[in-house]
Amino acid sequence: MEQELNHIDILIGNCLSGESTRAENDELMAWIDQSPSNRKHFDEIRRIWEKSQKNFPTADISADQLKIKDQIIQQLANQPKTISLSQWIYRVAAVLALPIMLGIGWYAGSVGNRETALCEVTAPKGQVSKCVLADGTEVWLNAGTTIKYEPTLNGKVREVNLDGEAYFKVAKNKHKPFVVTTKYAQVKVLGTVFNLKAYSDDKKVETTLEEGSVEFSLNGSTNKPVELKPGDQVVFNTSEQKLTMNKVDTYLHTAWKDGKYVFKDADLKTIITELERLYDVRIHLQNDSLKQVHLRGMFEYEQNIFSALETLERTTNMKYRMNGRDIWLQ
Repeated sequence: MEQELNHIDILIGNCLSGESTRAENDELMAWIDQSPSNRKHFDEIRRIWEKSQKNFPTADISADQLKIKDQIIQQLANQPKTISLSQWIYRVAAVLALPIMLGIGWYAGSVGNRETALCEVTAPKGQVSKCVLADGTEVWLNAGTTIKYEPTLNGKVREVNLDGEAYFKVAKNKHKPFVVTTKYAQVKVLGTVFNLKAYSDDKKVETTLEEGSVEFSLNGSTNKPVELKPGDQVVFNTSEQKLTMNKVDTYLHTAWKDGKYVFKDADLKTIITELERLYDVRIHLQNDSLKQVHLRGMFEYEQNIFSALETLERTTNMKYRMNGRDIWLQ
């Protein structure tokens, strides 16, 4: 069903942009006539298309809708038993749209003196992924996030390198700590549930704890690690080199794993950053003073960019216009 809607949305995009063939037009009209729900789907997309001055082709935004493109990962067991380190680096684009998520696990056995294997999992912009590590730890990856790790998690610590935002449900092992390393900081745990946001192009590193306890430390620092309790959030401002800790509503910082971006008294600049990452667009403000406008609400990942923009229009006096993947707010 999802694959069919992907195909239909591409047909609709071609039709509205005037690029469809006669055969595609005939196929689309036959699909529209099949049921009232099909016609409603077509009319809604056409309405949004006509409202915007210049829209994305539907074929270009099909990934922003309720579509799932499962990419089956090659099992390590199918790989040659003797292989170089560079060949063992797996680049996996885990394109798994919420709310349906697939748990992915890898295992690499030790064969002779083979070099340690590495795995890399990426959630592209506009998608959220979930993977399960060899020790049973569950990891949700927000849009634009990459993790790297040794698949068997052998060694004195279970180490994962993170660039982006991830929600960890760490399997307990009192003999082997779980360490997440980012560009500026590390988080060390034995077994817990926490969120870590550390995009390399952001000016902040945020750790939010739901359950258990974690230790947060800056890379290269000789200071004692900061210990977090449930409900704590520690934020490191990379430009000001400032560390702060507060009590927070953890759901505001973890709802993304359930396909929701929830914001409460957030400034428009922050919201724009999240929307750009989520929908892989560029948003421009025609008046910089709009950056300080504060809003509260929620966007659902399964909705497309048009739904988010219409929500902004309903809750503010702003209007939008679009040209390709560039959006202007005024």
